[in-house]
Amino acid sequence: MSETNGQTKLPDGNKTVDIDDLRKQREKLEYAGIFKRYQGVTVEAIEKRGLPSSKNIVNNWEQVKEYIATLDFQVSHGYGLILAGQYGTMKTTMAVAILRKWLDTEHHGLLVPMCSVIDNLFTLRTTNREEWAKYESMLRSTSLLILDDLGGEETDKSWVLAKVDSIITERYNKMLSTIITTNLTQEELAGTYSGRIMDRLRNTSKYLGFNEKSQRRVMQ
Repeated sequence: MSETNGQTKLPDGNKTVDIDDLRKQREKLEYAGIFKRYQGVTVEAIEKRGLPSSKNIVNNWEQVKEYIATLDFQVSHGYGLILAGQYGTMKTTMAVAILRKWLDTEHHGLLVPMCSVIDNLFTLRTTNREEWAKYESMLRSTSLLILDDLGGEETDKSWVLAKVDSIITERYNKMLSTIITTNLTQEELAGTYSGRIMDRLRNTSKYLGFNEKSQRRVMQ
């Protein structure tokens, strides 16, 4: 980015923005759990860059856009999505695009990798109980929560599953929207989490299956 007189030109060279505004935007995104790798992700950016040729990914993206087109309705009724399947198929990218659209309309939301959720809850509880309570409250009460890579946490520990159960149950009862990305199949999800949780997720969330191989490019 080139900087002149307190302004900077974005990488595409088509738009100049105030540096302070850009800093505030970055801070807002980071507070919502969207860090540098995904800060450029928007619906418009995905459309401009284009999608892989996979019909499965294209069809799922169209359904995600339908969700985004009625985002106020979806969130106000506590409806979510489950984006499930192979890694490297744009599940997280699509979830971030949804959250960006929500944030851009002056709402609050949060994206959290599941491994980080459990690590943060465990660490904060022993080091700073005030921050622990604040963090868990955000998970339970933010209007739109993205649980990224469900199943990536330590699912062999009963207290971890109990915590996931508790968070999803409270959000379900409060009619708060939860979007999940996972590499697990429907059968694996059912075999990992309680039947009660899976029933609640199915009741409020549309399931989109990603059955393509990873689309990530290997660096040469």
